[in-house]
Amino acid sequence: MKMERISSHAVLNSFCRILRATCNSVISVVSTARTHEEEDLFTMSFGLPLNGEGDDKCLSVLNSVEETISRQLRACKSQALSKKKTLEEFESLQDNPELEEGYCRALLCRLRFRKHFHHVVTCMRKPQGRGLDLARKHVTSCLAELSSMLKSQEFLKSQSDITSQKGDESCTTASGCRPIGFDVSLNSRLLSPAPPRAVQILAWSDAIRYFEKLLHDLDIICALSLDPVLENVLHFIAQFQKSVPDLVPRAFLQTLLVQDGKLYGRDLFCDVISRALSLPDIIGDKEFQSNEFVVQLVGYQLAQNSLYKHCMATAQAWEELAGLEYHFHTVGACIEKRVW
Repeated sequence: MKMERISSHAVLNSFCRILRATCNSVISVVSTARTHEEEDLFTMSFGLPLNGEGDDKCLSVLNSVEETISRQLRACKSQALSKKKTLEEFESLQDNPELEEGYCRALLCRLRFRKHFHHVVTCMRKPQGRGLDLARKHVTSCLAELSSMLKSQEFLKSQSDITSQKGDESCTTASGCRPIGFDVSLNSRLLSPAPPRAVQILAWSDAIRYFEKLLHDLDIICALSLDPVLENVLHFIAQFQKSVPDLVPRAFLQTLLVQDGKLYGRDLFCDVISRALSLPDIIGDKEFQSNEFVVQLVGYQLAQNSLYKHCMATAQAWEELAGLEYHFHTVGACIEKRVW
């Protein structure tokens, strides 16, 4: 996160900068949502900034680096270009020209994955779900790049001088080598046994599976029809929770559902819940709408809390939802008797 240390290395600088910008965006979404609970772990940055000067241009910087490596890869594959010309025209990633193509492929898919994933996060944060269709396209691209990363593992392991005795399941990199400049035991040494507890770094294969699951969950959210019918919304969330999504997709779902006190940022909850309860024409009366009980319970608390609780982790969600059914029945009974 100290970008001045890698400013001279274009590839590493572009990768770390977009990674930092993406992390900052995700943490912003999770912080805004009300899905962060005790069992969810929130990684600490230990005072280091998650945003900095130039992060807003991370995509343009990465695109420039991506184009350079793409041209380098095309030069490596081209039979018309000699190896000497290739080395003269481009800055080689390593010393052996015969391995240049493999390293270019491995690096490109990782850069492109970070680019598309950043687009997914950015598009899903747009108000009123305006970026969901574009986000789905980037999700598809992310999954394709993950597949390419898996294919690059064999090549990277073949170039590694390290033979892991623990097996692939414990390796945190595709090659099996220890990542340079990254201490996997940092959190365990700096954090206390009390929450937030130390983060256990995922093995590389587990990290790939995690992102595949995360992307599939985000794709399901992006496919939401934005139907303002409360029953359909709750049914969607109930089905979505069956896949046991983690904190990040639940946070994105909640920020999509509740924006500026409105469903999807468009429909007033007072209107949504009135349709759900089949309220009589009295709902249109100004005196009725200005009633404090109506505003607090019907207009906001009941509907919003219902969505908030549904987006929590499954076990805690059911506990919180237990009392909401009673409130729905109470509101319905009050409407029938017009007791306000």
